[in-house]
Amino acid sequence: MGIDTDRRPARRVAAAVLTAALATVVVAGCEGGSRSGSDNPGAAVATPTGAAPQKTSVNDASEKDLAATLRDAGVSDAEKWAQTLVQYRPYPAGDAGAARIKEVLDQFKADPDTVSKVTAAVVA
Repeated sequence: MGIDTDRRPARRVAAAVLTAALATVVVAGCEGGSRSGSDNPGAAVATPTGAAPQKTSVNDASEKDLAATLRDAGVSDAEKWAQTLVQYRPYPAGDAGAARIKEVLDQFKADPDTVSKVTAAVVA
């Protein structure tokens, strides 16, 4: 009429296994580098569909930033073209500035592909 002692060790083992499994799940969920939300440093900011990409100002950007913009746009020898554009500052605003940028690129024998990529990436 006493307590059935044969079942106690099985229950203890089952409880220990369950506790270990839960602890493993909790620890695994806490580790990992999985971040979400706006504080995720690698998160890309999507531009709205149909929105024009932001252009870099030839007049305001540093030569280094301008070179990075041109490199990102796929311009060959981006550093050379950034230096050239900076050398001929300032550029007038609007269409006159765009025309002047093209003139400078043409003066230094930029190929049509380079002119197209540069003018797509920068603004006066």
